[in-house]
Amino acid sequence: MKTSEKNIEELFDFKGSWDIPSSCGLRCIEKEDGAIVIVTELYKENSGSSITSVSASLAMQIAGKYGFDPEQMIYIECSPDMHSKLSFYDEKYYLVKFSHQNGVLSNPQWEKLSKEDFRTILAENA
Repeated sequence: MKTSEKNIEELFDFKGSWDIPSSCGLRCIEKEDGAIVIVTELYKENSGSSITSVSASLAMQIAGKYGFDPEQMIYIECSPDMHSKLSFYDEKYYLVKFSHQNGVLSNPQWEKLSKEDFRTILAENA
């Protein structure tokens, strides 16, 4: 099973839990007042931390590297379609909202998005 690359523009290396080298797929869409950041789980291609286990830290690392204001990012996690019979590997999207304190993100809250909701976010912010 190989990860679908539909929402990946680049591979992003990040520090996972305990600074373990990790990677994810990354797609950034810059807009006037912020950015849409889509991180994609790589499953077998990533031997480090999953994107959901380090959401706030990963979002901060992406914001730091690309100069995005963390408070103005729309942050979406994608579990790609792995072309499996198991529903666990179906394509899923989650809008992740964080608490903002002194420029630091914490306390992620996940909201599942339908594919239509995901497309609407992209269209409204294009």
